[in-house]
Amino acid sequence: MRLLPAVFAAVSTAGFAVLLSAGCSGDDPSTAGAGGSGASSGIGGSMATTAPGTGGIGGTGGDGGSGGNSGSRGPAYEAGTADCPPEDGTRRIKLVNNCTSARWFKLDGRTTPTWARPTDCPWNGAACTDLEGVGQCSAIAQGMSGGVNPGPVYCKATGVGAQGACACNPYFEIAPGEEHTIDMPASAPFASGTGWLATGCNAFGDGCTLGNDAAKNSTFEFTYDPPGQGTLWYDISAVNAWTTASAIGMKSCGGGSDPDPDNVFWCRGTGCRFDVNDQCPDGTAAFDPAPAGCGTCPTMVVNGKQVIVGSCGTCPDGASANRIPTGTVFNANNIGGNEWTWTGSPEFARTFGHDEGVHANRRYDCGPGGCTAAAAGQANTCLGGCDLCTVSQNVSAGDNACLKYCCPDSTHTYNGATYRYDSAGCTALGVQAGTDYSPAVKGECPYVYTFGYEDHSSTFRCTTSASLLLQACPDPTDFPSSFEP
Repeated sequence: MRLLPAVFAAVSTAGFAVLLSAGCSGDDPSTAGAGGSGASSGIGGSMATTAPGTGGIGGTGGDGGSGGNSGSRGPAYEAGTADCPPEDGTRRIKLVNNCTSARWFKLDGRTTPTWARPTDCPWNGAACTDLEGVGQCSAIAQGMSGGVNPGPVYCKATGVGAQGACACNPYFEIAPGEEHTIDMPASAPFASGTGWLATGCNAFGDGCTLGNDAAKNSTFEFTYDPPGQGTLWYDISAVNAWTTASAIGMKSCGGGSDPDPDNVFWCRGTGCRFDVNDQCPDGTAAFDPAPAGCGTCPTMVVNGKQVIVGSCGTCPDGASANRIPTGTVFNANNIGGNEWTWTGSPEFARTFGHDEGVHANRRYDCGPGGCTAAAAGQANTCLGGCDLCTVSQNVSAGDNACLKYCCPDSTHTYNGATYRYDSAGCTALGVQAGTDYSPAVKGECPYVYTFGYEDHSSTFRCTTSASLLLQACPDPTDFPSSFEP
């Protein structure tokens, strides 16, 4: 995930030689519901012909498909919904389901503006006062949902003093071939847009069998700066994990700026169809090991400050780390973050932490009850470095066992010296980038984030006048995994 100037919030960034174009494993056309239009399926889930729970635990509801008919590019192409939004002066975020079973597109309940949400939930507009909190509105929604758990519901500001209103969660159930379009107000930014795909959810988009929230899931992320004042940033992140429901494509549309043939990240997009049961590391030597490493960060004095020059490299040992020379200044002159200096021992991070090893089994079966190692062919989730550590060690991201894999942007003190696990501090240690997860995912989806702060190879940009198109089970022609130079 990219930490943008607007501060991306996500729970929580080699070329693709061959991109699968056949149907996705587990996407059974016989279970695909007809459903309503994406515009009407919103939070209430109006897909009466699609059975709840389609796609979920144990590899069902696979990672995308090219549709039920032989030679088809997918249901969205058969239905005529796959195209970019029209260029008529209105910016739009268009969500399209090209899978052969239903997908929920779930946006973050905290950061999504009220204008981007459905309005048809029973509790929409109910009065509340705990602005940006979930206590009052979750209780109100629970009492109005007919016994169906709606999940956390936020109280959003109304602009009238301290008065708030309960908002519908920005969850959209979309049937195969259907779409949902969000029209953006002419002058509106959209800071910290974050979303993910899920299957098997209840009528209000909660209680999903797979992908209920962003944890142990992939995300799609975007930030619209104010129109005419900045940039549209967007990316696909597999930092946490990748699931059998994760297959997604994302690209900008229009905006008065054509793709740059010399810059693959300008006004383009990408798709990822990583196969959890075939391409995720399983702990054997059949997969490339984590990169070799664990050394000493190279430094030199620049304008009187000792700074890291070049790369420290990766360290594939969570019980160790790269050595950080005493006196190293990070984010010098507050470039990239607040300046800070490491004053402790170069060896401090080589004395604690869990080691996942150069080969780790990352194939898991995850659901509402947690994650367990999957039987052969039954994985629905490929866990990234942080999530594998926290699952296997049963600790939080800030625990010393997983701190170097998770990098929660916190500070910790060692023998009186303070180290910050921010972008610069984490990158220098090398552990987060030193897993076998990154080469496995990057080998198939080179423009997808596989660890935090991987901005240089994963962040796309365009003008703020562009629209966004997101497609579940992306077509490889419209959403290639990589571009030829």
